[in-house]
Amino acid sequence: MRSTLGIIAIAAGMLAASPALADCSTEVALGVNSQGKQKYIRKETFMISEAGPANMVVEYATPDRMRQVLTPLTEGKPVESIVVGDKAWTNNGDGWKESPQQETDQLVQFMIHSIAQVYQEVGKFECTGLETVDGRELRGYRGLDEKPKETAKKTEGTALKNEAVRMVYLDPKTGLPARSIFARPGQLDKPLFKEVYFYPDKIEIEPPKDVKK
Repeated sequence: MRSTLGIIAIAAGMLAASPALADCSTEVALGVNSQGKQKYIRKETFMISEAGPANMVVEYATPDRMRQVLTPLTEGKPVESIVVGDKAWTNNGDGWKESPQQETDQLVQFMIHSIAQVYQEVGKFECTGLETVDGRELRGYRGLDEKPKETAKKTEGTALKNEAVRMVYLDPKTGLPARSIFARPGQLDKPLFKEVYFYPDKIEIEPPKDVKK
């Protein structure tokens, strides 16, 4: 769990330099800021973690409810977590248990950070124009900031290399983020990290039943 949250934190903050085009950072910042104001959010993520490739689905019923399911694509069982307010529960395949305080604090902070992204954390972006992605017409933005040296050291030897670039795609009709990816230059169709966003009309998240003592 801890390494998974670390990979996401790295991915969320890692941007790469690229040739200068129009600065569209404000559009991305407003889109991310608006995402955090949605009542219901669903994120479907593919990532390469220290344990190998994995899929993760995270659902939010803002302001204080989250359900997360992490599914390894190699070995290991899916891990499901639920956060309601300041409490958290985890199911590693052996039934639901209340999470230890340290893990609860991690999950709660991850939820808060994921929902309430602040304007300054988004970074700088250039416009790449309208693109058709998986049959949808989206507006593309490429990250401009160089990755901090400290982050580079942390990710050395992992799949998220220094040369990876970040792309964010907004829905041109709503202005909301539709997807975010990290990929090596020229390989945007084979991302190292991909997150697709949905905004359903309803998501119900309740504390699990039959929690083991």
